[in-house]
Formats: sequence, C-alpha cells, structure tokens
Amino acid sequence: MRDKKRCIPEFSFYDKAGIRRYLEEQAEKGWMLEKMSFGWVFRKIEPGKIHFSVTYFPEKSVFEAEGSERQRIFWDFCEHAGWKLAATNEQMQIFYNENPEPVPIETDVVMEVEKIHKSAKKSFLMTYVLLLISILLQVGINLDRLHKDPLGTLADNSILFLIAGSALLALYVLREIIRYICWYQKAKRAAETDGRFAAAKGIGRLWRKVPYFAGICIILGMVFLSSSQILRVFLVVLALVFLYVVLAGSVLRFMKRQGGGAALNRLTFIGITVLFFVALLHVMFMMAAKGNLISPREPARTYEFNGRTYKAYQEELPLTVGDLWQGEYDDKSRNFYSYELTEKGSPILARMEAWQVPRRDAGNLPGMRYTVTKIKIPCFYDWCLGAVKENYSYSREYNGKPTYFELREEDAAFPGADEAYRVYWDNEAEKEYVVCYGDVIVEINTEWELTEEQMGIVGEKLGGK
Repeated sequence: MRDKKRCIPEFSFYDKAGIRRYLEEQAEKGWMLEKMSFGWVFRKIEPGKIHFSVTYFPEKSVFEAEGSERQRIFWDFCEHAGWKLAATNEQMQIFYNENPEPVPIETDVVMEVEKIHKSAKKSFLMTYVLLLISILLQVGINLDRLHKDPLGTLADNSILFLIAGSALLALYVLREIIRYICWYQKAKRAAETDGRFAAAKGIGRLWRKVPYFAGICIILGMVFLSSSQILRVFLVVLALVFLYVVLAGSVLRFMKRQGGGAALNRLTFIGITVLFFVALLHVMFMMAAKGNLISPREPARTYEFNGRTYKAYQEELPLTVGDLWQGEYDDKSRNFYSYELTEKGSPILARMEAWQVPRRDAGNLPGMRYTVTKIKIPCFYDWCLGAVKENYSYSREYNGKPTYFELREEDAAFPGADEAYRVYWDNEAEKEYVVCYGDVIVEINTEWELTEEQMGIVGEKLGGK
C-alpha cells in the first residue's frame, strides 16, 4: 500500500472553508497534508478527526526563505495554542489540531479578510492579471489574422484550436478575477457590519474542467502546427521555457533552503531570467539565420539563372496548364515549370492554393495560379463569398495615381457555375475570375484569355461537379 499521494487542488486561493473541509475529509480517510508545491502531497496516517485552519501571511515574499524570523514567531504562537504546521505555500499556511475543540487561530474577522486581500494581491491575483493580459494579446493577434485573412484562418485547424483554447483560458481567468473581487467586497462588508466571515463559493464542477479543455485545445493547436513546419520552433521554445522554469525554481529553492536573503534571491532570479531571454533570442536568431525558423518543404530541384539560384517544385496539381491546352504543355514540359500546392482544412472549410509558374530560364510559357475553397458548413457560405469579394474590391496608388479593383458578375461564362465574377482594374478586364460551384469557390488567374471550353475544364477539375 502506498504511503504517499499527490493531487492537484481545485480550490480558489481564498476559499478557506473549502480547503479546510477537504483536508478534514482527507484526514478522516487517513491522509495528512505534507507539502504544497506542484500539487499537494499527502502522507498516510491513522484515520481520525483532525481540525485544520488556513491562515495567510502577507508579509511573506516569494524570494524569502521559508521559516523566516517573523514566520517562526507566528508558528510558535500557533503551536502554543495546539496548532501544528502542516504545510506552507508562500503566503498560505495550513495548520492542524487534534484537540476536539481547538481555540481558533484568528478571531478578528476584519483583519483576517484584509490579510487574505494583501496576500492575494502578491500571489494569485497578480499572476492572473498578467496571464490574462498575455492571453488577450494572443487572442488579439489571432483575431487580427482572422480579420486580414478570414478564409485562410478558418481553414487552419491550428489557429482555430489556439483561439478556442486561449478564449476558454481567458474566460476562466477573467471569471476568477471577478469572483474574487465580488467575494472581497462581500466579505469586507460582512466583516465590518456583522463580524462574520463570508465563505467563498466553490469553483463549480464544470468550471474546474475549463483549464483542462483549454489545455487540450492549445495542445491540439500546436500539433496541427506541424503541418506548417512551425512545430519545430514551438518545441525548441517549449524546451527552453521548461529548462528555465526547472532551473530558476531549483536555484531559488536551493538558495531559500540555504537561508539566502530576499534581496540576494531576487537578484539571482532576475539574473537567471535575463540569461534565459538572451539565450532564447540567440537561439531564435540562429534558427532564422540557418533558415530553420519556418522550414519550407524541399524543392524537387534547383537551377541557376543570371547568377542566382532558384527553386522548382514538382507537386501534383488537380488542374495544370496542359489540361487547359489539351496536352500542348503536358508532362514533357514539366521540367520547365514549378508546380506548388498548399492544402489545409478545418471542420469549417478546406482551402487549396496552387501555382504553376514557368522557370525563369524556360522562355515564354504560360502560367497560372488558383485557389479552391470548399465550405463544409452551409451557414458560412455567404460570409466566405463576401470575404472573397471584399478581397478583390480595393484601391491603391499606381504610378502616382489612384487605381481601382472590383469584381463584376459575368453572365456568359463558365458552364455549370452558379455564379461567376471577373476582376476589373480601372474598368479594364483582367484574366482573373471568381467562380462559384455549389459549396465551392474557385479563384483562378491565368496569363491568357480562357476559352469557353477551357472554362468548362476548370469546372470539371476544380468545381466538384
């Protein structure tokens, strides 16, 4: 039979009553709290009725060694009253008493509430506020990407999972901050008017699971990043962060055990933190210099032209120039083209981008590019089509004068299409189209005027008909 166990507490920092009840229940089952760090550690004891008291010591600094002179004076006072120290975690201290009717450690409710508030500001409240700011910044970055590239973002599982995970975590943290503020105002009024301590409400069974759901979403987001080769960077950064947490925590705990002063411990922690960020920046710069920050897929070949090296790809495309020209530019000319394909998809939509570009040393060969978007959830169709239309409707400076781009509906084009639009630049038709086939939106740009027969082939190859 095991004589130790570890669990992750699911109590708010200020939930004295909930923590006390939980520890008393564990004691009746034969488990005594021994340590509070990464989880709570319990040791096996004889089951029995044991009373617990949760107190707060706001004067305690995170850089100060446990058992400072001020703390020991307080511990001695508690021990004289029959209260033995079970475990401490920075400002929180937990005592136990085996007497049937022990004398309470704290009797001034107003002072008790203020001690909790001072401790909260130095511990979990500050941490939650900083965490919330960082999460909101991350959410803001992803929402900005959604605004600038809505279809590409909706087709990217990694971004969707990261947004969902960050939003859940932000909601949880914000709720906890609001819960604490509401509790503090209520507890302060109750202490001042009635002289009673207002117990905090439990987190709730469902809300306890929110951080786990958020963590799963974030992990899935990172897993899907592997498709874009960014996972390597994330793993390197994660390894460095883990190393920093372990190293900084170990050094700080060692120095606190050796009785190092708060000032020296703080200086050491700052030094380790600075070294970590210097190392992180160095690694990131090295990866960028070697071209490994975002590792692209390897080209099929490279070639020289005018003293420069270029890459050529040979990926399979659903529609090629040879298909439209009925074999005139078929496989025998593959060596003169670069074929590039990018695909990604989510439960909302799938998106494919393809480029067939002639090599710079291939002479005058036609090229083309196209994007195919398949909307999997019908309610998103109108919004996606609107985003595509907006992407082609803008103005910009060209040769010192404003120019205008717009989409105009084409009546006699692309057999089998539900809708077809053509891009116009200052009222001049471009060789670029947006074509709708059911739940599929095709954007295609060629270097020649498409014939009706070629338009039909586009629908057969890309329209999902």
